[in-house]
Amino acid sequence: MPKLSMLKLGRLFWKFFFFIWLAQLTAIAGISVTFWIKRSNEEMARAAAMTVQPDKPRHEDRRGPGPGSEFKHGPGPDFRDAARPGGPPGEPGPVPMGMRKPPHDGGDSRAFIPMVVALFASLLFAALMAWYMSKPIRRLSEAFHELAGGKLQTRIGDSMGKRKDELTELGRDFDRMAEQLTGSLQNQRRLLHDVSHELRSPLARLQAAIGLARQQPDKAEEYMVRMDREAVRMDKLVGEILTLSRLEAGAHAGQDLIHMDELFADLTDNAHFEAKTAGKAFKTEYSADAISKVCVLGRYELLHRAMENVLRNAIRHTRPDTAVTLHAEVLGTQLHVSILDEGEGVPEAELQSIFQPFYRSVLAEQSSEGYGLGLAITQRVIQAHGGSITASNRRAAGLCMLMVLPVAFS
Repeated sequence: MPKLSMLKLGRLFWKFFFFIWLAQLTAIAGISVTFWIKRSNEEMARAAAMTVQPDKPRHEDRRGPGPGSEFKHGPGPDFRDAARPGGPPGEPGPVPMGMRKPPHDGGDSRAFIPMVVALFASLLFAALMAWYMSKPIRRLSEAFHELAGGKLQTRIGDSMGKRKDELTELGRDFDRMAEQLTGSLQNQRRLLHDVSHELRSPLARLQAAIGLARQQPDKAEEYMVRMDREAVRMDKLVGEILTLSRLEAGAHAGQDLIHMDELFADLTDNAHFEAKTAGKAFKTEYSADAISKVCVLGRYELLHRAMENVLRNAIRHTRPDTAVTLHAEVLGTQLHVSILDEGEGVPEAELQSIFQPFYRSVLAEQSSEGYGLGLAITQRVIQAHGGSITASNRRAAGLCMLMVLPVAFS
């Protein structure tokens, strides 16, 4: 970790430590002052109780002292002339109990022991609390630097231990972010590899046609047709790649009102023509009155292209003399559009993979048409319109592509 980051984390630790310890120290000082004031008041009261009080002579008769009394009326007994028992005359006698000083019992020094213990305990717990709070932040900072340095496998969820607090949730969020970032980078690398691979084939054929045209000028026209075909294929491929790139970059679908009856009418017309040309059939299953009231927010061209990709795939893979069905219905605030074919279906293990760019299933590889970008573009378009698309095998035969879109109003 860079030195600057270590310095910042060190400051964070000391900030935690200082404020926690200051709070504990303030509480200790307040409690200590309270006990000190209470102890001082108790000592003052005890000292006041031990002070000498005015006393009457104990040997005084109710009628007053006798004529020969040695005591005089006054504020208290006079012991200055009293002889100590067993001592020489004139030596002062014993001091009464009320005038003696209490012995020193060492209580003043013992009163500071709890304060000292509390002080050290506060230092210890403040340090532990600061370490407990700053340690996951330090680990998170280290993980960010490792991830920025290219270590995409960096994860910190396990290093958080059994903590259950906001810092643990932050660590889990970091792991999810790292997973998504890793997946995104891997997809970009795979996309770059697939694009290079797909472009290599038409470029190779184009170069071969140019070479043959130079060697056989008499057949140049034939090779020109071949070169034109390869140029069109490359242009189509680049266009699809640009569309997919914009969608993956988060291009907004738009806010136009798409009337689904118009969209379905256009799709149906094209699907009927393509299916008839291929010796297959196309049919629809939806209520025209219900669909006429349905609108979706987005861009007409994008949504039309997305559904057309699915329809063309279905017509291409359905068996001869079978039909492709477009089924639509409104459920609550969602429009469910299903496109069903009667082909061979897709292996269960590949149902999620068919939406990846340039992915072609084992059955699709038998056909040289397409680049494996149609369903990837469809998925991004549907998601950009706030919907979802899923693929599932039908019980009888074929594939069902279900597209769910939010309805603007109906």
